[in-house]
Amino acid sequence: MMREYEKIYKELRKKFSDEEIAESMLIPADLTEEEKEKATEKLLAFRFKLLQEQSEKERIYSDLLRFKYQMEDYIENSIYIDGKSFGKHLEEYTRILNRTKKKLSEDLDIHYTRLSQIINDKKEPNIELTYRLEKHSGNLIPAVYWWKLIIKKQEASIKKDNKTRKIEASKVSNAMKFSA
Repeated sequence: MMREYEKIYKELRKKFSDEEIAESMLIPADLTEEEKEKATEKLLAFRFKLLQEQSEKERIYSDLLRFKYQMEDYIENSIYIDGKSFGKHLEEYTRILNRTKKKLSEDLDIHYTRLSQIINDKKEPNIELTYRLEKHSGNLIPAVYWWKLIIKKQEASIKKDNKTRKIEASKVSNAMKFSA
C-alpha cells in the first residue's frame, strides 16, 4: 500500500512542487460564508444518510463507544456531579440499548426494584454489578469504569461530610499526634 503512494508521489513530483501537491490535497480554508453553508449542508446530509443506513447493532455499538469515551472523560477530568452518578450512567446505558429496566434487570440477574433504586440513586451498586455490566456491554465498558463512578461519589461525600467526621473523631482515643 505504501509503495503505491510512493509511486503516485513520484509521478506527481515530475509535474508539481511539494507545495502544489500539498495544496491540492488540502481543503481550502478561505471559503465564503455561502460556500461554508453549502459545505456544512452537504456534510450534514451525508452524516444523516450514514445514520439512516446504520443497522440497530451498529447504532448501539456507536452509541456505546460515545458513552464509554464520555465516561472516561468524566472519570478522569471532572469533579463529582449529581447528574453523572452511577445511576444516571446506568439509565443512559439502558436508553442506548433501547431496553426497559425490567428487561435489563433480567439480563443482569438483579431484582427489578433494586435496579430501579440504583438508577434513581436510592441504593448503591455493588462490585458484582460492575462485573455484570462489563460482560453485558460485550466487555466494551470495563467494570473498573463503573466502579470509578461509585468511588467518585464516595470521594465527594467524604470531602463534604464534616458532621460525620466530627462524630466519628469523637469516638477515637489515643490518636496519633505529630508536630509540624
